[in-house]
Amino acid sequence: MKATEMDVIITGLRASSLNLALAVKLYDRLNELSVPLFVGQRMKLPCIIFKLGSLQALRNRSEHGFRAQTTALGIVEIRTREDLSRLGSLYLIHPWIDFLLDRQPVGSVVESIPEESTEDQFSSGAELPSFPGPFDITLAAPQSRRARFVARFGLPFGGRSTTTPQDVASLRPPSSVSQTDKEMRALRLMARLRQPFGAMLLTPTRQNIAEYRRIASESRITVQVQEDVPLNVLIDNACMLDVL
Repeated sequence: MKATEMDVIITGLRASSLNLALAVKLYDRLNELSVPLFVGQRMKLPCIIFKLGSLQALRNRSEHGFRAQTTALGIVEIRTREDLSRLGSLYLIHPWIDFLLDRQPVGSVVESIPEESTEDQFSSGAELPSFPGPFDITLAAPQSRRARFVARFGLPFGGRSTTTPQDVASLRPPSSVSQTDKEMRALRLMARLRQPFGAMLLTPTRQNIAEYRRIASESRITVQVQEDVPLNVLIDNACMLDVL
């Protein structure tokens, strides 16, 4: 997002009925979440989760099409090769927390990725699957643990840097910022939150409802948080998920 566009959106937010105290609370809640990391074959993923309502099948000969209602995203349409009607609960998630907070991936966390789940698995030269965003990204096999981590989580929204000179203050640790700075961070969060994003579709595994697996990974699911969504809903839906 360009700096001029951000300034226009923030000006509009200041003039709106936005509850700035709740926006700051949402910022704090997202900032409390751990950065993404791998534990064996499982991803620990910070996100905002949105439960899909009942599915309505759409007619399409070449693929399955479904429409569902969500509280925060409105009506969502999904086209996939998978028959979602045979699954249980479905959730769309916003996995781009680093983008929302405008923070850089934390390198020290990358080093916690187990060695056996890194270079050895990608030595064949295969490509990683694309990760959802405004632009699908398919990167060549990484040569290091950090490259693998960045390929999966560190380049949201097409890999474009979202940092501008005005964002320098937002990169300081939360404990070192004033209340005015934190309110500005919250406003910038709200501006980014209203942008369309590539969502991931998850369903609980049959073995453990506390674990999720990704489905319809071949589909581009672009959604947008509605402006009238109560911030308390987003605060309550911010969490860490175990994704297989």
